[in-house]
Amino acid sequence: MRGRKAASLKDEAKKCAERMGYHWTDNTDPSVSFDGFMYRPSIMFAVKLKKHRYGLSYDCIIEQEFPEDVADFRALPIPPYIPRELWVRTQNERAYRRFYVPARYHCGDRREHSGKLPEHPLPGRVLEEGPVPD
Repeated sequence: MRGRKAASLKDEAKKCAERMGYHWTDNTDPSVSFDGFMYRPSIMFAVKLKKHRYGLSYDCIIEQEFPEDVADFRALPIPPYIPRELWVRTQNERAYRRFYVPARYHCGDRREHSGKLPEHPLPGRVLEEGPVPD
């Protein structure tokens, strides 16, 4: 057997979090589907790790690529003010791709209170937290 033994996904994530200046703690409850918390004195993130065989495109929409994982991650029984990140590692990349997953969101088009579109709408899709406006 050649080379060193491959590290587990959680061990790699722990080292990555520590290099960014965070502390890592594993999830000890198997009924809750996330891998751990990464935290500093001022902020804490819930992190779910995913290993994917194929590469992701640059403009990947994570809700379309992994709909079940994102739905499970949004339904976690943790407060909505704790940010959630889905870390995806592919076979051909050495780094994790980190995706922010809000607890709940809607796609808004920035309509004014009158229901008309503004003169200069923002480009692309805008994600906002909270209920869908009337």
